[in-house]
Amino acid sequence: MKKKIYPIIALSFAIMMSACGGKKAAEPSSVEKEETEKETKEETEKETEEETEKEEASDAKDLIVPGYALGEIPAIPAVEINGLGIFENPAAKITMDKTEALSSVPGITVTPVKLENDQIFRGNSVMQLGEGGAGQMSADGLTVQTDGNGAGQYVDAERGLTIQRNTDGSGQYVDEQKGITLQVNSDGTGQYSDDGQDITLQVSEGGNGIFTDTKKDITMMVSDYSTSYTQGSIDIDVKPDGSGSYYNSETGLTIKNDGQGKAVISLGYDEKTVDAKPLEKPTKLPKLSMVPAVPSLEANSLLITLDSGVLFDVDKYDIRPDAEKILNDLATVLKEAGITAFQIDGHTDSMDTDEHNQVLSENRANAVKTYLASQGVTAEITTHGYGESRPVATNDTAEGRQQNRRVEIIVPTA
Repeated sequence: MKKKIYPIIALSFAIMMSACGGKKAAEPSSVEKEETEKETKEETEKETEEETEKEEASDAKDLIVPGYALGEIPAIPAVEINGLGIFENPAAKITMDKTEALSSVPGITVTPVKLENDQIFRGNSVMQLGEGGAGQMSADGLTVQTDGNGAGQYVDAERGLTIQRNTDGSGQYVDEQKGITLQVNSDGTGQYSDDGQDITLQVSEGGNGIFTDTKKDITMMVSDYSTSYTQGSIDIDVKPDGSGSYYNSETGLTIKNDGQGKAVISLGYDEKTVDAKPLEKPTKLPKLSMVPAVPSLEANSLLITLDSGVLFDVDKYDIRPDAEKILNDLATVLKEAGITAFQIDGHTDSMDTDEHNQVLSENRANAVKTYLASQGVTAEITTHGYGESRPVATNDTAEGRQQNRRVEIIVPTA
């Protein structure tokens, strides 16, 4: 007769289950579940927030003119003409024609200067043609006629230089070697052209007129109703009521200031309205300089001036990636010319405290020095920060403040 073994099998199975840890793991409490879910949610929200901030920062960057605040339209740059009363030594280590890659960039000027006792002389000084009063002299292609009060005529056939000057400073200045012609009236109106630099300037009463710089692709037209400025793909228009516009045809960025505290920024299908101060009164063209007398200063340095907006973002001293090519070109010029020593000076406007501006100017000068050294410039570089203490224009206008925010590189030519 067969024995029943079912109870034994059941007992064995129970023992096996017990030996294999058949105990059920303790489940987390509801409090623990809530804390875990909360932590996961917070981490997800944080990651989402960071991604959103990155996207917004990227979008905002596209809506900003490099070097300016959101919604800010750059001031139209002031027209500057190199001094006529100073000349370069053609045997100098470095001359203006060797810096064309730099001087053709908007926001950068290269000027021959005389540096003496920490003072920079740019020319345009008015002196007597004859120290001892009226008289005349002619020798070796040089002719001087003067009535003793600054009026007269000077002709240097070898240099191709002719100066005809009236008592009030009006007259004509022609430098055939440089291709410079100046015809100026006593009120500063007249016309100026520089074939070497491809510059023309016509100024009428009230600072109206037209300025062109072919090398930099700049045209500026000034009337009683508006000032318009075009440089390559950029168009800026400013009206007397504080309204105006900025348009970059290359990027599609448009900024329209209504002159009443608001600006509308457009880029593609994106549009953003921000607070913005009305634009300052339109820029006028400068009066022409009076005709200089005999050029008496020989340049011993080149002054390379870089608008801070070309190199840095607002209130920063980190060189922007898009500015590196400019400094690369400068490094090449310095190395090829065999320059062994030069100085870099940082300057600011007066919009912040003296202490802040001093530190910012020092940091910007040092940033340029560090970058040039990284590009193989082995010359001895001296840096100075002058803060707001050495303005070249008024700090009461946007145009003037823009001129004062600068880095100056002074390179000896001897």
